[in-house]
Amino acid sequence: MMATTTTRDITALRERVKAAIAAEREHIIEVSETIRQNPELGFEEFMASTLLADHLREAGYEVEKPYGGLETAFRATRKGSGAGPTVAVLAEYDALKGIGHGCGHNLIAGSGLAAAIGIGAVIDELDGTFVIIGTPAEEGGGGKIILNEQGAFKDVDAALMIHHAGNQTGAPVTWPDGTCLAVADIDFEFFGKPAHAAADPYNGVNALNAVIKLFTGIDALRQHIHMDARIHGIITHGGDAANVVPKYASATFFVRAASRAYLDELVAKVSDVARGAALMTGCELKMTQGPTCFDMRPSYILGAAYLENMRDVGLDISNRREGRGMHSTDFGNVSYVVPAVTGSFAISHDPIPGHSQQVVDASGSEYGYDQFIKVSTAMALTALDILTSPEMVDAAWKEHAAWSERYER
Repeated sequence: MMATTTTRDITALRERVKAAIAAEREHIIEVSETIRQNPELGFEEFMASTLLADHLREAGYEVEKPYGGLETAFRATRKGSGAGPTVAVLAEYDALKGIGHGCGHNLIAGSGLAAAIGIGAVIDELDGTFVIIGTPAEEGGGGKIILNEQGAFKDVDAALMIHHAGNQTGAPVTWPDGTCLAVADIDFEFFGKPAHAAADPYNGVNALNAVIKLFTGIDALRQHIHMDARIHGIITHGGDAANVVPKYASATFFVRAASRAYLDELVAKVSDVARGAALMTGCELKMTQGPTCFDMRPSYILGAAYLENMRDVGLDISNRREGRGMHSTDFGNVSYVVPAVTGSFAISHDPIPGHSQQVVDASGSEYGYDQFIKVSTAMALTALDILTSPEMVDAAWKEHAAWSERYER
């Protein structure tokens, strides 16, 4: 079909995609709102993943769940009339501890259903495959990293997502827009020796002192790191009683950098600080590093199409996010293996802080949902562009293969 598809044909297909999503607007919003009202933490998104999987089956998709060894992951698939590219929309649905959907993942979840409905209306007339991949634990646990290791993206030619951006809307079209920081999270545990803090403190080894030295050492290190790097942490256990020398203390740190190479360098330095803290205090040290989220390598080829589709559906892109984002995401790991891009959209007329109650509220507001339907439609239209344009697929893969040479400075 692709070789004979005319401009008139594509215009008609685009209108049908839009109409299909518009017709199911309240249904899509209801699913997103149900997820917002019932937040679940990473790898525990049993309700959200099941809800989405059930609605995707109703939309005619073949659903594999569990998927990639993860109970709350899934893959929903619709095949076209012939061979062609595979386009994936990634859905997130995990919440934040103590906040709920303070990152708006209820909207990202619903966008998968919206795109599935839109492309589902025309997929029988297209060559290629359209999939929705449910990816748990973005906020901690690296669900996409695990899925990638299990081969979930090995047959994918383009991966698309949406994400709220406070009061900003747009898609990346030039470097370094759309990039973000790589991140490693490290747990530090120090083991000392208990003693009475007044009667015989000389018999104790203070694990809390080691944690404090860890913090002061990292504070000193911060003076000598790149401007776009970040190191931040909390004490997760500081002892049990003030009159007992703490035998155990722990902390968790996130180390962030603009590149994987510099992230590795910083992790080594922070680890040296931790070993020094253990030596200074006589403690034993245990370090546990979680999955590393890579920096994002957006496809500007796909981003340009995404931005045009945002204009087409009536999104205001005059206030766009520019430059590198100081956040991190496991979508970065996906961007290292396939062309990938995120469409950012406003859920508020004014700036709002990330990971906040303001996001929880805005992601369930009338304005937030209106914007969400528009950006989900733009994403579905971008998927349609990819499925009907072998040239775009080839250009995106060529850009991906030379990403470092083209864009990294």
